[in-house]
Amino acid sequence: IGTSITNTIVSMGQMGDGAQLERAFAGATVHDLFNLLSVAILFPLEVISHYLYHLTNAMLPDSVGDGEKWEGPIKKIVSPFAGRVLKANKDVIKDIATGKVENCDAYYPVLCLDGIEDYKHCASKCDKDAGEEVGVDCGRVGLITCDKDSGECPGFFQNGASLNDDYISGGVCLVLSLFLLFVCLMALVNVLQRGLAGMSTRIIYKATNVNGLIGIVIGAAITILVQSSSITTSVLTPFVGLGVIQLEQMLPLTLGANIGTT
Repeated sequence: IGTSITNTIVSMGQMGDGAQLERAFAGATVHDLFNLLSVAILFPLEVISHYLYHLTNAMLPDSVGDGEKWEGPIKKIVSPFAGRVLKANKDVIKDIATGKVENCDAYYPVLCLDGIEDYKHCASKCDKDAGEEVGVDCGRVGLITCDKDSGECPGFFQNGASLNDDYISGGVCLVLSLFLLFVCLMALVNVLQRGLAGMSTRIIYKATNVNGLIGIVIGAAITILVQSSSITTSVLTPFVGLGVIQLEQMLPLTLGANIGTT
């Protein structure tokens, strides 16, 4: 459901032209409705029968450990840069969900040993079995934490910060990210408009004007290369707006993108 919003936001990058916006929004809606209908059908079935749990459990290799996860190449490239600005403490929502703490107040104020802002002095966890105490043997972080791999704390991390301080930091980052997103979308549409002129437009139009099954294969192949269905569908949406890809071809390409990300 969350990734459905991405295409709608991307389509807004063509607000400068009414006809392009209408086509792009229609292309984004194809992906959105497919995802929403999939959830509407599969989620109740999963709640009733738990068939997805049993199916995926049967497919799980013996070599995969509990909590182990895979990271795509794009995330590996982007994460170090994003981590220098802001890094969310995912333990907060886990602890609240499991009932270990009642609210976020238990994580404040932020405390770093000896006033040194790094992972070891701020975010390393206390060993309660060994009798370690917060403020003496280990620090305490709130909604914003430090990077374990590099040992550095992000730019918006602050020793002694309150819950309100972290709220403000998160809000500032949200506004900046939305601004950068729209700037990049506008730039993407502008580049596509300039680059897809003449022969290149006709080549892409013919390449995507294929049988639906071949379109699924093309969508899956692109997603396998970039390791993200959101990137694939977000690039296809402006193509639909520019008339390079037919609206009817968006569904098989979307199906292929979802298969490729699996």
